[in-house]
Amino acid sequence: MPSSYAAAAASSSRKPAPFTTATATTRKPAPLPAPAPPPSNPSHVSDSDPSSYSSSGEETDLSACDPATASVLSTYLSVAGNGADLSKVGIFLNSAARRRSPPCLICLDPIRPSDPVWSCSASCFALLHLPCIQSWAHQSASAAPAPTWGCPKCRVAYPKSQTPTSYHCFCSKTEDPPADPWILPHSCGDVCGRRLNSNPDSGCEHTCLLLCHPGPCPPCPAVVPNARCFCGAHREPRRCAHQRYSCKGKCNKRLSCELHRCPVDCHDGPCPPCAVRGNHRCECGETMVERLCSERVFQCKRECSGMLECGKHKCERGCHGGKCGECPLRGQRTCPCGKKDYPRLECDVEAATCGSTCEKVLGCGRHKCPERCHRGPCDVTCRLVIKKSCRCGVLKKELPCHQDLTCERKCQRLRACGRHACKRRCCVGDCPPCAETCDRRLRCGNHKCLSPCHRGACSPCPLMKTISCFCGKTYFEVPCGTEKNQKPPKCSKRCNIDRLCRHKLDCRVNCYASFL
Repeated sequence: MPSSYAAAAASSSRKPAPFTTATATTRKPAPLPAPAPPPSNPSHVSDSDPSSYSSSGEETDLSACDPATASVLSTYLSVAGNGADLSKVGIFLNSAARRRSPPCLICLDPIRPSDPVWSCSASCFALLHLPCIQSWAHQSASAAPAPTWGCPKCRVAYPKSQTPTSYHCFCSKTEDPPADPWILPHSCGDVCGRRLNSNPDSGCEHTCLLLCHPGPCPPCPAVVPNARCFCGAHREPRRCAHQRYSCKGKCNKRLSCELHRCPVDCHDGPCPPCAVRGNHRCECGETMVERLCSERVFQCKRECSGMLECGKHKCERGCHGGKCGECPLRGQRTCPCGKKDYPRLECDVEAATCGSTCEKVLGCGRHKCPERCHRGPCDVTCRLVIKKSCRCGVLKKELPCHQDLTCERKCQRLRACGRHACKRRCCVGDCPPCAETCDRRLRCGNHKCLSPCHRGACSPCPLMKTISCFCGKTYFEVPCGTEKNQKPPKCSKRCNIDRLCRHKLDCRVNCYASFL
C-alpha cells in the first residue's frame, strides 16, 4: 500500500468538522481542494441510480458543495488529487445534502433524516424506509417459488436470509446511527472502509477513504507502479482502479490449437478460436475437408464398418478415432430374463430362453411382467386390474393399472392470490398460480397493476415524471405519483420564450405575468 494512501486512511478516521450557517460571530470552515469538474457527457451513469430523479447538470457540480459533503471528500482528494473521477458518487452526495426528503419508492412518503432506512448495496443504492422494505421482502419471498426477494427499483435478487432486520448506516458499521445535523443523514461519520473492488481478478485490495456515504464507492485512487497490460507485454504506472488496460499491440498469445498465435489486439479475457483455414482429415481418416483450425477435429457421416476384436461382428459406431474395441457380446451371457447363466457361449450364438417367468418390473413401476422368459422389451402397458382412487380422493373404482382415474369435482380452494378459486377438476391440492391480471390501482393513482394477480401490496409504479422549468432547459425526474407535490426547479439559463407584451427579451420591465 502506498505511504500516501496509508497516511490518508489514518487521518480520515477523525470525525468531520461541523457545519453551521455563517454569521458575524461564526468562523467559516477552511477551504478544501476542489475535485475535477464532472464530464460533459454523463451518459455513463446507470439509469438505476437515484440520479434519475435529478437530471440537471448542476447536480453533479461538487465544487459548490456544502461543508458536510466537502468533509466526506477531503481525504479521498488528498490521495487522488484533481484527477479524481467522482461524477457518480457526487450525484448521491449532492442528493443527500440538498434534497433532505426524497420519496420512498414503496410508500411514496418522504424519507426524513430521522427515519430508519435501508439502502440497496448490490446495484442501484436506492434509499427506502426500513419497515417498507421489510414488508416488501416478506411478501415477495412468501409468494415466490424460490426463497428470494428483489429490490423494488433494480430488481436484484436477495436471499431471504438477507432480509433487513435493523437500521444501519451506509457503511453497515453502526446500528441505529443518530440523526446528527453535523453530518450527512443516515451516516455514522466514520471512514467507510468498504472494499473498493470485490472482483478478485482486479488485484485491488484497498478500502474506501470517504466518510460513511450514500451510493457507490469511488474508483481506487492508489497508483500501481508496474501495471501490466492484458497481454503482459507492456508495463506502466496507472491508477489501481484502471490497472487492467490494453496496450493496443498484438496479443500474440499461443491459441488453444497450440499451432498459431492470437492476431487480435491486446484484449481482456480468453483469446478467440483459431481462424486459420486448412485441409484436415476426419477422425477415421477417410475424408479430407477444408475447415478452420479450431474445428480440425471432426467426424464424417461415414459408418465405421470395421471389425471388432472378436473378428465376427462389425463396429456399429460412426466415424471415430482409435481401435473399434471389444465385442459387447463377449463374456458371461444370460437368458433374456437374466435368471440362467451361459458362461461359455460364443458371441455369435444367441442365448436361449430359460422357460421361467420374466418378472421384470413393468413401466408402471409397481408390478412385474407375468410372461415367460422372452426376448425383446416387456409390454409397456400394465393390464392388471386394481382398485384406484382419483387424485383428490373423492372417487374409487376398479381399472387397469395403466389408466388414470379423475372425477368431475372442481376445486374450490383459493389460489395464491387469495381472490380467485382454483376451479381445476379433481385437484390434488397443488393449485396453479393465478393467471388473472391484478388490475388494482397503484399508489401513484395514475396507472393500474399489470402483474399477475397476487397477494399484498403491488409493486411501485415504474414510470417517472419529468418536472421542468418554464423554458425546459433545467429538469429533474420524480416517481409517478409525486409530481403534484414538486415545484419547478430553479433555472439559471436565459429563457428564449417570446414574451406576450411589446418588450424585448433584454428589457428590464417585468413581463413574467404573461407566462402564468
